Amino acid sequence: MRYATWLLVAGMCALGAGHAQAETMRQQADTAQQLLQKTCWVDVFEDTKFDADDPHIRIPGPAQLSSLKDLQGRNWNNEIESVIVGPGATVHAYSDKDFKGTELAFTPGQRVPDLAKLDMSDEIESMKVACDGQH
Repeated sequence: MRYATWLLVAGMCALGAGHAQAETMRQQADTAQQLLQKTCWVDVFEDTKFDADDPHIRIPGPAQLSSLKDLQGRNWNNEIESVIVGPGATVHAYSDKDFKGTELAFTPGQRVPDLAKLDMSDEIESMKVACDGQH
């Protein structure tokens, strides 16, 4: 995203746009990036139906977690039973570490109250959280 911002600003300068316009565009890109960070996350829960009384965490994106063994001080390998995906995130979960095994994709804003219905309850060992507009 930063590279794309730099190219856009450089292109505007090369086309004769004034410094003020280039600065405004850079600020708009920074604002968009900050908004994306607020919406790019996944909440994982140890229990079904997003039970906030049991262990749960928010994983901010973008992130590539080859193992969930020591995630925020806890072993989340094979412990996730429900997920909520932020509106600016796409999540790929894998049944084995290092992004191997069965893959399950979650779309922005998706809520899955029981991963057992997708044959992935207590089966996730690695995860990728991508932010919309970033690869």
